[in-house]
Amino acid sequence: MIVDLNLKGRLVIIVGAGGEGLKKVNSLLTQDCQILVISDSIAPQIERLAKQGKIDFKKTRLDSSDFLNEYDPILVMATTNNKELNRKIIQAAKKKRCYSYASDDPEFSDFTHPSVINIHDTVQVAISTGGRSPAMARKLKMKAEKIFNEIIDMEDIYQIRLQKIARDSAKSTIPTVLQRKRFLYKVLNNTKIKQLLKDDNFPAAEKEVMRILGEWK
Repeated sequence: MIVDLNLKGRLVIIVGAGGEGLKKVNSLLTQDCQILVISDSIAPQIERLAKQGKIDFKKTRLDSSDFLNEYDPILVMATTNNKELNRKIIQAAKKKRCYSYASDDPEFSDFTHPSVINIHDTVQVAISTGGRSPAMARKLKMKAEKIFNEIIDMEDIYQIRLQKIARDSAKSTIPTVLQRKRFLYKVLNNTKIKQLLKDDNFPAAEKEVMRILGEWK
């Protein structure tokens, strides 16, 4: 089972700033969460992200899991090249009742980390082998990425973004869940809106949504 965890506004700690740590950082950049990387060294790409303000970085000696006592994360990922240390970090995270993951210890982790296809920061498709073969997950991702980029076009991406606007706006205007659902499907199937999105005219499509919402009974 793949679960899309809501990390918005929450603290995620990644321990280790090498290649594996960088992969985990990149997978979190679109999640609107606070990312803290803790390590005794730092890869250039992670340092660049820290300077850009996209993540926080703390340099500290990694010989125990005591540093976790300072924080209240929802998720901890251990990506050091020391399996024993990773295990200690995961054990400490479990005691804090937060989700935990070690890149070299999937059986002890709370979850496996799938390979994710990210399409315009709007659609994410996860490919997981349940920790059996990360290498095959990456290979399958490369195969599937080409297919999904062909079948999901910009009109689909615009429609998703428009649905988010429509859904948020309807919550304060349309009182029942059933009526809001009908409204969203009307937006989704509206011929004029479809054409506007096809023509890359997102502002006009959004205006049409507001018109429909204003006339909704």
